[in-house]
Amino acid sequence: MNSANDRLSPSKNKSPVSSTGQPLRLDDASSLPDHFVARLRELDSIFLANTYVDSIAADPRVRPLVTELEEHLRVQPVRGYHCTREPCPGHFAREGLRLTDVEAHQREFLQNFGHLFTASELQDMQKAWTNYFVGEHQVRGRNGRLWFCLTEKTARSDGTQVFFEHFGGEAIFMPLKRHPTIAAKLGTIGTPVIVEVRLVPEAPSRHRSLALPLLSAYHRTRRADANSGEAETYIERPLAACDVLSVTAV
Repeated sequence: MNSANDRLSPSKNKSPVSSTGQPLRLDDASSLPDHFVARLRELDSIFLANTYVDSIAADPRVRPLVTELEEHLRVQPVRGYHCTREPCPGHFAREGLRLTDVEAHQREFLQNFGHLFTASELQDMQKAWTNYFVGEHQVRGRNGRLWFCLTEKTARSDGTQVFFEHFGGEAIFMPLKRHPTIAAKLGTIGTPVIVEVRLVPEAPSRHRSLALPLLSAYHRTRRADANSGEAETYIERPLAACDVLSVTAV
């Protein structure tokens, strides 16, 4: 799921970028251009015959339209939802979001919050971090990325609860979430929030589809029991404060 990212100091990795314009909601079928809707309606029999959007997208009659829709969305700003705990009110609106740097996040966390933990807990913390991130090579897929849900339903699903329950993002809590005392303390720092953002054109990873969530939204207008699934993506650049649209307590 999303790699929650608590930004405690300015990022020096890359220059943030921003984009003007209202971002599209990928969980709202009204985000589809009219000419796409007209073409999808010609394929309604396929949508009505399937519960899962993946099956629909794999149909050779639908596949070319999915590809075209994907390319259309790649040049539009879209909405994303980042699940995390905010260290203090207004933090993300002022600072934006930075890319994950596991070692830097851990050093920063200890500098800011190390005083909340006992010497024994700090030893357990360092050992757990080393075993998990170094010993198990769990840095892969985390450093240099910033994760977002692409639909509000995904952001409020069971899979994101761990990011609301523990402060610090995966770089901090992942190997500690079952520790008998550290996990409880991580749940006292900050406030659980959903950070709604504008993802600028071309920023979302091409390894994660933008078309499927929007196609799924259309699917739900055709049959009420359509399975919406979960949708997420990541970017590899910091997100500027001006691209933070709202911060909502959970």
